Amino acid sequence: MKRDLLKVAALLALILGFSLGSTALASGENETRFTGIIESLPNTAGFIGDWRVDGRTVHVTSATRIEQEDGQVVVGANVKVEGTTRSDNSVDATEIEVKTGSGSGDDDSGQPEFKGTIQSLPATVGFIGDWRVGGRTIHVSLATRIEAEDGPVAVGAFVEIMGAVRADGSMDATKIEVKSNVAGDDGRDELKGDIESLPAGQSFVGDWRVSGRTVHVTLATILNQEHGAFLVGALVEVKGAMRGDGSIDATRIEVQSPSSGPGGEGQSTNLKGTIQSLPSGLSLIGDWTINNQTVHVTSSTKLKAQHGAFVVGTGVKVKGLGLADGSIVATKIQVRDSN
Repeated sequence: MKRDLLKVAALLALILGFSLGSTALASGENETRFTGIIESLPNTAGFIGDWRVDGRTVHVTSATRIEQEDGQVVVGANVKVEGTTRSDNSVDATEIEVKTGSGSGDDDSGQPEFKGTIQSLPATVGFIGDWRVGGRTIHVSLATRIEAEDGPVAVGAFVEIMGAVRADGSMDATKIEVKSNVAGDDGRDELKGDIESLPAGQSFVGDWRVSGRTVHVTLATILNQEHGAFLVGALVEVKGAMRGDGSIDATRIEVQSPSSGPGGEGQSTNLKGTIQSLPSGLSLIGDWTINNQTVHVTSSTKLKAQHGAFVVGTGVKVKGLGLADGSIVATKIQVRDSN
């Protein structure tokens, strides 16, 4: 009898151990990690709500860590999602990292690559829309990184494209690099001079006037404000391709020395505080209010959200350039670690 009781106890222990092991396994199976293209976003501050990524619903809350160091959260961006899977195959995201625009070769190596000659381009700012390259349709969005160091984007230029291939054979481009220039040289002219006028708005896209010449700036132009803000009077170096009329299609503009305007305008400054308001829309580009101070966020501002989302009430650190009116042109904004 005693021996039978011991056998029953051993059997129960075995069953219990198997059950606990199965539970742990099931819990581990709920964890997921995948990479895909953002198809839709909620129209909310901090992107809180339901996203659509590669055909899957991704639930984003204020606790979700959103990393935008290598690009901004926009439709068409390539992202890595980590979280737990629900029974309906949707995902409760714990972390989302934007991969589009990263300069790391490792991030690009897993993407399909295509090379060809540009046959047609859309007549849009930043060339956003459908390109025709080597007989293939290439979809270009705000999230596409365009590198034009070796020549301007133009019909006849040879380009290298990385992105995601659709079922119809077209590509959603995450990166396009110009490899040749139709003019037969390196495609770059240089101009140094003082900024005489700038287009309205905070993105700087449009026509600038630099030392008497017109400089065309697009979303693909690299803008470097490390040594000062883009203000009238600032000395800048412009690189790009010169048109027949003498104007320049800028591929890169860098401030060489800040404007000598009143009130310390263009000087480096730091700010720590809490976000009180954000611009409408999804890109976060525009005017923020932080500790009752206006902070101008442009397309070249680095937004780092390792420790949380950019929402009203979040504590942040700002680096930028002070303007005469007391506002700041932000070069970098980082969510502060609450720990």
